[in-house]
Amino acid sequence: MLGSLLNVPQKTMNKFYVLVGSNIEPQENIKKGLNLIKETNKIILEAVSNEHISQAVGMDSDDFLNLALRCTTSLNFKDTRNLLKDIETSCGRERDPNNKFTPRTLDLDIIIWNDFEGIIDGYQLPDPDINKYDFIQKPLAEILN
Repeated sequence: MLGSLLNVPQKTMNKFYVLVGSNIEPQENIKKGLNLIKETNKIILEAVSNEHISQAVGMDSDDFLNLALRCTTSLNFKDTRNLLKDIETSCGRERDPNNKFTPRTLDLDIIIWNDFEGIIDGYQLPDPDINKYDFIQKPLAEILN
């Protein structure tokens, strides 16, 4: 019996980091987004940084509330990203394909995926903006390991 248990294939767990941001009712939308992530039972939240307030970049808008998440999942990158985008939509996120810099209810961006360096599904990882902005660096530094 023990031998058969040892031969059970184990799911590969992917470790990744997410930058969370909101500047429309940020406390409410971030809380809702984190609860929706937990409710999926597909993403394990291992660590959550403190909240950081930052000025909006590229637009004249309210300040953003940002934090970072350290997570694991058995999903692949594309499925994980799609799940996070669905959660953004559930929190009222509307996208303008002609304008990246708009206020948002919730933004969930994968910024690191395992130890991968390169492009997955059109996304550069680790996110090159990590080295540009304090609103990414500060919360990420709190949970990076």
